[in-house]
Amino acid sequence: MELITISAILFGPLTSSLPSQISGITGRIYEIVASVSAIIIAILWIPIAISFFGADENRRYEAKARMKNALIGTFIYIIAVSGVLYTVVTFIITGS
Repeated sequence: MELITISAILFGPLTSSLPSQISGITGRIYEIVASVSAIIIAILWIPIAISFFGADENRRYEAKARMKNALIGTFIYIIAVSGVLYTVVTFIITGS
């Protein structure tokens, strides 16, 4: 009887707040990954922006071509990061 009471006291509050703890952890992981991703994407776009808004016409033309590739790369990066996050969170929550 005492063992059941002790385990209920020790693990009762832990199991009831576990979903909120997992939700908080995943929320923080999403915030960190989104912040790091935004910094990486911004750094990669800086040279294109500098070339695009420059005075040299040849550099502008090259920047337009690189801008298309950068847009495609950014889209692929966002999809890849989102997919990895979804997979990791699903694995943590479901265990499979």
